[in-house]
Amino acid sequence: MVIIKKNRLIISGLIIAALLFFSHLIGILRPVENFLFYLTKPIAGRFYKTGTDLKIAYDESNTQENLNAKVERLTKEVAVLTVADSRSLEIEEENRKLREALKFVGNNNSRVVVASVIAKEAAAEDSLGLIINRGAKDGLAAGLAVVSEEGLIVGKVLETKDTTAKICLTTNRNCQLAAAIQNSNRTQGITDGDLGLTIKMNYIPQLEKITPGDIVITSGLGEHIARGLVIGRIATVYNESNEVWQSATIEPLVNLNNLTIVAVIIP
Repeated sequence: MVIIKKNRLIISGLIIAALLFFSHLIGILRPVENFLFYLTKPIAGRFYKTGTDLKIAYDESNTQENLNAKVERLTKEVAVLTVADSRSLEIEEENRKLREALKFVGNNNSRVVVASVIAKEAAAEDSLGLIINRGAKDGLAAGLAVVSEEGLIVGKVLETKDTTAKICLTTNRNCQLAAAIQNSNRTQGITDGDLGLTIKMNYIPQLEKITPGDIVITSGLGEHIARGLVIGRIATVYNESNEVWQSATIEPLVNLNNLTIVAVIIP
């Protein structure tokens, strides 16, 4: 009995659906359909707008996430390339300095040990000392001349360990050098550092004529240091008529703060 009722309901539903479909085809239901469409149009519009807004928001969210990911990736790539470029520049500069140092070695009859500056440390008289990566095992000893890659004397060895050495710079008061001025008389004197900033030449005979711009070199009278290494250029002359000696300030021809490669001359 229940099954018969269910079947009747299904058949009735199918008949009603068929009648509605047929009525739709022949246009009988059009006024009703238009009325229902009119009633539901605002609701359908709201649903459509809401769906469109959701789609736009979703697309914008995906786009922003993609942009953020792309920016992060590009930022990492820029960082990697910057490090590589910086390292390349450092290697290029180091190679240039080594070439200059080797050129100096080739023009020098003495044995020359090329070394890298591995540290700076405070030294006496407000100056800086350098630590290099060569030492007693490489033949270095206290008192040997230290030159830049251009061949300018920048200091001398102060003390050594097996694989390292401490250098005092020419601007350090502990770094005294027997010097000569390249003038007509080859005027001689002694240089030492002046507050870690410049070099001072003392014990210049009062009657000697020296002028700013004269080049000062090592005289060869100092132990372990050959003649002819350029110390710097005279900047200022101090001459008092009632003094036995006159003095001069010497300007180094190389920036001692930027030394990274040096050479130690072993006579």
